[in-house]
Amino acid sequence: MLHKESLNLLRQQIPIGARHGVNLLNQTNGNVEKARLLFEAEMIQIITNKTAVSSDIARKHLIIHNYDIAQTIASIDEGRFTLSQRILRKARNNKEEALALIVQSIESTENIQRKFWLPLEELGHLPPSVYCLLVLHDFLSYEDWESFSSAIYFHSDLVASQLETMLDLPQVAYHLRAAKKRSDEIYQQYKGRMEFGIESIIANQLAADAEFSEHEKGFEAERPLIVDRLYSMVVDNVGVFP
Repeated sequence: MLHKESLNLLRQQIPIGARHGVNLLNQTNGNVEKARLLFEAEMIQIITNKTAVSSDIARKHLIIHNYDIAQTIASIDEGRFTLSQRILRKARNNKEEALALIVQSIESTENIQRKFWLPLEELGHLPPSVYCLLVLHDFLSYEDWESFSSAIYFHSDLVASQLETMLDLPQVAYHLRAAKKRSDEIYQQYKGRMEFGIESIIANQLAADAEFSEHEKGFEAERPLIVDRLYSMVVDNVGVFP
């Protein structure tokens, strides 16, 4: 192999593949020092193109991370962006994943102790947009875990208020309140009855009730919009998130 000895010397100095190393040595007529400088220049150019930082900053981080591109970019981003900003950048194609990761970061930063669900009544001191995310993310998670007919009794007044005031979704809040009202009416019809299987009887009536079903379908149709509005709220107020 041409430049075999020079290639060995070059690879002792920098982490470069054989083919790449030979190519650089061909350009420098076997000069190891010039090949190394070409390699460094290439790596710096890649980093500056991807991050828009100065050459000096790119060189500094590349040296620290032994010219590993992924680690170098992550290191630069860590210094430039908050945790939430990094999450938004990394999970920009999956809004629900981004929101879930930011909720986890809030819990960690604020040292929030879960009892499966968040202690929402204890978190009202948090910035409004942070609190809104915690409330609505927990509600959507609860609905996924249980069902809509159960979720309407999970902090529903608080959830409806957040939908109206923070996300400007009064129509979604309406479906939530109306579904709970209809559910209460059906439960009232069976008040005092203690026979075996009464909960299943009520659940079946709820499932068959046209009014309740209308509001459940209305809520579910708007659920993607809740996620979109939450995501936009986080982006617009990212400075108050971890």
